[in-house]
Amino acid sequence: MCCNQMANWRKLLVQTQTEDELYKVLHKMLESEELGNFLPESADILLGLLDENHEPRVWLLACVFVGRMCNLTSVATHDLARRGALSSLASVLNKSYFSLTYVSVSSEKGKLYELLIKFILSLLQHFSLGASVCINKILQRETFGAVLSAVDCGTSALYAFGSAETQMQLQSLIACQSLVGRRMWTPSTYANNVYSRLLGCDTADMLGADLPASDSFDVDLYDTNGDEDVHIIEQLTLSDIVSSDWESLCENVDSLHIDDGEWVDVYVPCVLDGAHFVAVFGAEAVKQFFEASKSLQAAVANSLATSLTQLPSRGQLVCVSHPELGCYRAYVVNADSSDKILTFAPDCGYVKEVPLSYLKTFDGCSTHLPSQPPVHVCKLMG
Repeated sequence: MCCNQMANWRKLLVQTQTEDELYKVLHKMLESEELGNFLPESADILLGLLDENHEPRVWLLACVFVGRMCNLTSVATHDLARRGALSSLASVLNKSYFSLTYVSVSSEKGKLYELLIKFILSLLQHFSLGASVCINKILQRETFGAVLSAVDCGTSALYAFGSAETQMQLQSLIACQSLVGRRMWTPSTYANNVYSRLLGCDTADMLGADLPASDSFDVDLYDTNGDEDVHIIEQLTLSDIVSSDWESLCENVDSLHIDDGEWVDVYVPCVLDGAHFVAVFGAEAVKQFFEASKSLQAAVANSLATSLTQLPSRGQLVCVSHPELGCYRAYVVNADSSDKILTFAPDCGYVKEVPLSYLKTFDGCSTHLPSQPPVHVCKLMG
């Protein structure tokens, strides 16, 4: 490796560089680098980047370099493994998985994290099929645990949340409809994790106890309103648009014992993503849900609530008058512009981006809402 090329590598060691500057250096090097000229120093620099906290685009380019080094010779792969490449990759894998909890999957950063996870999983093939030292390295407890956490189909954002297409398809099948479902309880932290990812923040820190009902459920849904019962998961997997997205997370629902879970009437106010939705269970709870909405709408109509003219502050409680969903109270999560204000409604589970014109002041004393909303965050079983 010539002196100029080594100088380029050492630019990556400058501690004062911004993420944007690091990305530009890596990108320029990828465009011009001679692949046969890697030295041990460059491997150490790359693994150092992976061990530090960086934006996903910086990690991704560093992983591309690792991939190119692996493609050179088996000796290069062996050397990377000896230097701890597996631990570094597993660490990035683990951080990327947990970062997706607080990042919208459809955002640019969310897509980068998904691409990064897929790329790292492909890199692991170089090591698992290599020398014995590589295999022993990948089977170390901490490394193997990180890999499993990133590919767990029950929790990973890469597999369990679907895409924009799956969300639209699921919405067309179940949103604002009365269905029948078999539900099975899941841990209460599950709902908070779903909302934290959708809102891009820790909802518990922002809202405290004012969150949707703590109980969450996996629900196997059926539409029984027509001449024949429609199994929702079967309709999703039959669609050419979404079948590939669901292929990784389909569970064998039919293998469950017939007595597993409880059969209930289900009303779905909204779909949160390609796998999760908000549900109200039972006729009495559905009645309570609609009565609360009507009560709030009447209270706002009869009160001195005024339209907001300035951007609200983060965490402010407001009243949303939505042309399709009606009237509901919501917390402001982000208010970067008057056209897109991200709101979260604890009483009905909505996560909606609305314009400023939809918002009014909220007088908490003017109406009585149930202390425990009847809504639950659910995952589609199957």
